[in-house]
Amino acid sequence: MKNGIYESTFTTNVGNLGKGTILINRNLFVGADALHFYRGEIDRSDGELNVLMEVTRHNFAADSPLGRDPIFTLNWSGTSLGNETFKLSCEPAGSGVRIYASGTLLKAFE
Repeated sequence: MKNGIYESTFTTNVGNLGKGTILINRNLFVGADALHFYRGEIDRSDGELNVLMEVTRHNFAADSPLGRDPIFTLNWSGTSLGNETFKLSCEPAGSGVRIYASGTLLKAFE
């Protein structure tokens, strides 16, 4: 994957969650959406991606399928599709909900 800014779309096995923006710089993964700020580290191996992500909730006005914890960790896994797209998924502990994140490069940088 290229270093740059990505538009992300989050969905679940029960519906759409919304969109966010993600910055990928080498192995750093940082982003935000309407409810959460997230940061993590990308482990890449043969096209497979694993992202250990710490999530901080900044907006408690709306319900989230991720619960009401102010800080929690997610373990994402997935693939990069070429240099400009990725797909990840995870299942937060105790939620019973599978979350999917797809990202498309908006602007690359070196």
